[in-house]
Parts: sequence; C-alpha cells; structure tokens
Amino acid sequence: MRTYQLTMTTAAVAAVFALGACNKNGGSPPAAADAASNAATSSSPAATALPAGAQDFVTAAATSDMYEIKAAKIADAKSKDPEVKRFAARMIHAHTHSTELLKQLLAGGAVTATAPTDMDERRKGLIGDLDAASPANFDKTYIDQQVAAHQEAANLFQNYAKNGDNAALKHFASTVLPTIQTHLTMAQQMQTRIK
Repeated sequence: MRTYQLTMTTAAVAAVFALGACNKNGGSPPAAADAASNAATSSSPAATALPAGAQDFVTAAATSDMYEIKAAKIADAKSKDPEVKRFAARMIHAHTHSTELLKQLLAGGAVTATAPTDMDERRKGLIGDLDAASPANFDKTYIDQQVAAHQEAANLFQNYAKNGDNAALKHFASTVLPTIQTHLTMAQQMQTRIK
C-alpha cells in the first residue's frame, strides 16, 4: 500500500512540475541542510557538499519551495513582462503543490523528517533583493535568481537521487529531477532574452 501511495505521490509531483517551473537562487553554498540552499549563491554549486540525509534534503527542498512561491508572488506583482508573469504563475502553482506532496510523504511515515516553517537567511536576502529591485532591473534580477536556483535544485535532487539515505525520498528526487532540468532550460532561455 505504501509503495502504491509513494508511486501516486511521485507521479503527481512529476505532473505538477511539468506544468510549472522550479527553483531559483543566488548566494554562496554552505554545508549539509543549507548546502543546496547555498549552492546557487556560489559560482560553483557542484563544489559544495550536498545533503544525502533525509532531514537535510527535506529542509533544502522545502525551503526552496518557500522561496519559489514568495519570489514568484513578487514577480507576479512587479513584472511587466507577460512571459515572466506566466513563469511566476507556474512557479506558484507547482511549488505550492509540491510542498503539499512533500508534507504528505512526511505524514505518511515513509520519511522521518520535519519540514521547516521559514526560509533560511540567504533566501530571505534574495527576497529582499527582489523587493528592492527597480522596475527597470526587476525581470533580470528575478530570472538570474531563477537560473541559479534551478541549477541548485538540479544539483540537490540529482545528488539525493543517487546518494540519499531514504528510498521514498530518492524515488521522489529522481522523478522530479527531469522536470527541474527542463525548467532550468526555460529560465536560461528567458535569461538570454532579458538583459
């Protein structure tokens, strides 16, 4: 029964991510739970040790979702570019739903971990940068953060899918990873247009 629930949850996550975009970032990478958070901040995210423990992965993934939702809401309010606004709307939808699915996984007992209730300081700083961005620079700031965050998320999910310590979360990570990579490509394409 648990395998069926996990498979259904993972399929739903993949479908949700297919509709939207993923993560963003900027900053410098620390270790463990914040390693993935900080990877996007660094010029070389892959150089940082990424979490292989369930709690650290859950913290990094959930924090990423919180950041994505908050940043996308700001983009929806501040951007004048219809493509950026569509991207932001997808982010809100996809990350709200993926947060719900991750919480279901935690509540189902397949994973022993606790989701964070707030963003880390680095992501709060990124949100502050978006809030402070001038109208002329907003879209560039947002999309640059999106490229970095998607790269960070791709590194996080790829690492956990390969090295993670929880089978349910490894399956979740490997199922979501291709969509994260697709959304990284989408953000990169927008980045070449928005300079």
